[in-house]
Parts: sequence; structure tokens; C-alpha cells
Amino acid sequence: MQEIERISNFLRKVLGGKNAVIGISGGIDSSVTLALLTRSIEKEKIIAVFMPDRNTPQADYDDVKQLTEKLGVTYRQVRIDPMVDSFVNTLAASDRAAIGNIKSRMRMIVLYYFANTNNGMVVGTTNRTELLLGYFTKYGDGGCDVEPIEHLYKRDIYELARILDIPESIIAKKPTAGLWEGQTDEGEIGMTYAQMDDILADIFDRGTFTDKLEYKKIMEMHSRSDHKRTLPYSLKK
Repeated sequence: MQEIERISNFLRKVLGGKNAVIGISGGIDSSVTLALLTRSIEKEKIIAVFMPDRNTPQADYDDVKQLTEKLGVTYRQVRIDPMVDSFVNTLAASDRAAIGNIKSRMRMIVLYYFANTNNGMVVGTTNRTELLLGYFTKYGDGGCDVEPIEHLYKRDIYELARILDIPESIIAKKPTAGLWEGQTDEGEIGMTYAQMDDILADIFDRGTFTDKLEYKKIMEMHSRSDHKRTLPYSLKK
């Protein structure tokens, strides 16, 4: 497929011979990104890191194992519980969303540790749907050096997943950031990804907007997350 080759060429150019460090979760976005990396650079140059916590379901462990064996990539497992617990205890943190963001930022720190010590660059796994909605953690899963699938809607990721022969158990899984027990993307937002993609394409690709509540909600999420898509505010010109 032409798009796969385009992304592969992009990754080879940006990485420039460096190792690629990627966080894998057993979810579709990181699985597709890992598969794209195996088509872009030598597998020995891919450092895949699985970072579970006490809420990570067994299915994710199984899917990560199946995927990496299928792709011929070795992976490292780093439990983030001790690091997260240390922050939560030190701060006496109780806000669920704030703790979820701590988890995401701990994973970013782990990935940059491996990048720093292995002449690597951190490869992100955010898609266009998440980007436009701001559905990622600032300096968490949004903290990376290159975003190879950020131009693709979630529906495009599913299409690539089938072309890349990603295991069906991963494709069929409900998308989740894994920030707390039982959390799913669609449940948290209150819409399916199919609905979100249709609305986002209407607004940002076709310039169409209606007064429907769903459109207003999407635009509110986009506007509220503007700060995530821009550099920090400053007085410099």
C-alpha cells in the first residue's frame, strides 16, 4: 500500500539511523506503529517497551506477546506501579484524572530513559482523531520526537491494521488509554470513534458545521485542548 511506504520512508528519514523507542500497550495504535517500524528500519534498532500497572488486564500482556512474536521484535517490560505510587503518596494525590496523567508521564520518562541511553528517538502513537480532540496527555503520550500516524483518523488506523495483519484480538479490543480501571476512550468521550471521525472530517476537512450537540461537543473539546497542539506561550517573536 502506498501509504505504508510513504510512512516508512518518512520514518527512515527522520530517524536517520538512530534507534526507535516505542511504548507498546496491546492497543491498536501502538501495534500499527510498531508494525510500520518493522517495515522501516532493522528490527534490532527497535526498542519496544511495555509498561503495565496493576490495572493492566491479562489480555494486554497476551496481545503484546503475540504481536511482538509475530513481528519478530523483542520487547522490555517495565512496571510503572512503584514510580506512580511514589508520586501519588508524596503528593497525597486523589484526583483520578490527575493520577491518570501521572501514569502517562511516567511512561514518557521511561521511554526517554531508553532513548537517552541507546541513541534513540521516541516514536509516538497519537492519531489524527486524538490530536484534534486533544485526547492525549500533555508531556505524557504526547511527549515524543516523531508522530508517524498523526495524520490518520482512527478509522484509517483500523484499515492499516488489517493490511498489516495485526492480530484480530487487538483490532477487536475497545480502545483505552489504560489510565484507570475500566476506562475506555469511547465511554469517556460519549461517542464511538466512527461518530467522532465523521464529525471531525466534516469540520476540519470539509468545513461543514451544524448546530447538533455532537458537533458542539467536538468543537468544545478541540478548543479546550488548543494548548496541547501549540508551543508554550511566550513573548518571543
